[in-house]
Amino acid sequence: MRWLLCCLLPFFAMARPSVLFVNPSLISDPFFMQVEAVARIAASQLDVDLTIINGDANRLLQQQKLTEYLQKHKPDYAIVQPYTGAGVQLMELLAQYPVKIVTLEHMWQPEEAPKVGRPGALYPNWLAELYFDNVEASQQLTLALQQACPAADQLIGINGMINFETDRRAEGVYQAMRQRGGTVHQIVNGKWDRQLAAEQSLQLLRRYPASRLIWTASDWMALGVLDALGPTAAGQYCIGGFDWIPEAQKAIEQGKLQASAGGHFTMAAFALVLIYDHVHGKLPQPLPDVPLLQLDILTRENLPAYQPLLRAGQWQQIDFRQFSRTHNPALPHYNFSVHTALKQLKPRNETGQ
Repeated sequence: MRWLLCCLLPFFAMARPSVLFVNPSLISDPFFMQVEAVARIAASQLDVDLTIINGDANRLLQQQKLTEYLQKHKPDYAIVQPYTGAGVQLMELLAQYPVKIVTLEHMWQPEEAPKVGRPGALYPNWLAELYFDNVEASQQLTLALQQACPAADQLIGINGMINFETDRRAEGVYQAMRQRGGTVHQIVNGKWDRQLAAEQSLQLLRRYPASRLIWTASDWMALGVLDALGPTAAGQYCIGGFDWIPEAQKAIEQGKLQASAGGHFTMAAFALVLIYDHVHGKLPQPLPDVPLLQLDILTRENLPAYQPLLRAGQWQQIDFRQFSRTHNPALPHYNFSVHTALKQLKPRNETGQ
C-alpha cells in the first residue's frame, strides 16, 4: 500500500490545473480573437487545461453564462474581466464556488473599489488583478499623434462605452494636450462601434473643422474614421486608437493610421503565468498594487521591430515560462509586455537561429 501511495502521489501532484477564461466580448471581436489565440498558446506551454466561454459583450449574459458553467463544472481557476458597475455582483457570484480568481483590467468604479477591496482581502479566492495604466497609454498615444502632426494643436476624440476604463483613457488625452498646450474640442462615446464612429467623426469635423488630431479608444473605431474620411485622411489627419488589431496594423504600415496603443492582447496569457506560479507555490501574496502589464505604442517607424509578434501564431516562439517566478525566482517583479517578449527573440536572431 505504501508503495502504491508513493507511486500515485506524484501523479496527483502533477495533475493539470483547469482554468476557465471568460472572454467578455463577442466571439467575432477581432481584438479578443487575438487574446484567445495567445492564451491558448500559453496554456499549452504551461500545461494548463484551458476552457473559454464568451460573455457576448453584455454583463447580464456574462453573469448568466458564468453561473451556468460553474453549476456544471469545477474549474480550479477563473480569469474574468469585470464589467464596470457589475463588479461586486461578479465577485459575489464567484465567492459561492471553490474557484481561484484572476481579474483582468482595473474596471471598478470609485464606489465599487472599497466594496471589492484588493485581491485576497475581502475575497480570499481572489489571487491577483492584472491591469495596465490606461491614462499613461492614452497619454503616449496622444503624444505619438502630436509627433506625427507637429503643426496640429486641435483634437477631437471618440471613446468607447461610458465606464471607468474609457474615463481613464480620456483623462490621458486631456493630460497630454494640456502638457503641449493643445485644445481638446470634444470626446464623444462611440460605443466601440465602427459605423457609429464613422458618423461621429464627420459630425465632429463639421463642428470643429480645424481639428487635425483624431484620437479613438479602439482601432476598430479608428478604422471607422478612415471609412468616413476615405483617401482624404492621409496627409491631412493624424488618427490613432488602441488594440493593434491586424487591419489597423496594415493601415499603420500604409500610413493611413499614425499610431496604436496595445499589446494587451497578451493579458489572458500573462494571467495564466500568474496561475502557473500559484500552482507551483511561487505567486507572491499579496501582489503589489501596480500595473503588471505595460502597453506599447505602435507606429510606422517601429512596426518592423514588432512584426515578429504581431500575429497570434507567432507567439509559439515565446517561452511563457520565462515570465514566471517558478523558472526565474530572482525576478524582482513581473514584467509583462510585448516589448519584453521580443527580447527572447533577439539572441536567436543574433545567432542566426
